[in-house]
Amino acid sequence: EVISQNPRFQAYKGEIDLIFTSPPYFAAEGYSTDERQSYIKFPNYDDWRDGFLEETLKTCVEYLKPGRFLLWNIADINLSGRYFPLESDSYNILKSLGMEYQTTLKMILTGAPSQLKGRGTPSTKNFCSFQNKYRKYEPIFVFRKP
Repeated sequence: EVISQNPRFQAYKGEIDLIFTSPPYFAAEGYSTDERQSYIKFPNYDDWRDGFLEETLKTCVEYLKPGRFLLWNIADINLSGRYFPLESDSYNILKSLGMEYQTTLKMILTGAPSQLKGRGTPSTKNFCSFQNKYRKYEPIFVFRKP
């Protein structure tokens, strides 16, 4: 959310051909206990969404060339029974920034969902059938900058 403040990085504004990234999933992914980590800097989800997620997406849009693509890998999370809509929040922010939604790719994860319902269907939100097995996937949202 702060890379755009780096003078060396600023030279690339509007010059990037492709961005493919996966941000931290709010408090589900803590890479360290450094105070600059987004989940520490913004411990409340709404603050994280507005201060980290939106700022990061703004930077992506500003630095992307017109006609080029952003591939954004993010998934909703459930922490201690509370649902956090990272997917729809990302989608809505990108649309508000003028990005054009293209498609959603499915990145199949190596492990199968751990919980199955009555007929053997996963209880997770994002799943698909792959090689006759149910597999969890993370969405990769593809947006184009007009």
